[in-house]
Amino acid sequence: MAIARRYWVIRGYDGSEQTFERTIQEGLLSEVEMKVVLQRLACRHLSDDEVVSASLRKNAAGFRADLEIKQSHGGRFTLMTTGSGSHYTAPWKNSTRLPWKI
Repeated sequence: MAIARRYWVIRGYDGSEQTFERTIQEGLLSEVEMKVVLQRLACRHLSDDEVVSASLRKNAAGFRADLEIKQSHGGRFTLMTTGSGSHYTAPWKNSTRLPWKI
C-alpha cells in the first residue's frame, strides 16, 4: 500500500479566476515560511505605499490589513489583498501520487 504524503497547493486568483498553481512537498516550507510566501505573492498586487502601510504594527495609525493571513479549518491559509481582487490560498493536501514540483 502506498504511503500518503502531504503537500501544499498554492493557488492564486484574480477575482474568481485561478491564475496560478504550484505544489510544494511537505518539509520544504514550514507554516511560517508558507505565510511569508503568500505575503510576497500578494505584495505584487499592492502599491509601494500599501506594502509599507500593511507592514506597520496593527495598532499604528495608517495600518492596513492587506497582508493579514487568515487560517480556516484544516490548515488552509488564505490571504486576500484588499481592493485588488487578487488572493492566494495554500491548503494542505494528502496524496499517494507525486504531484509536486521542486
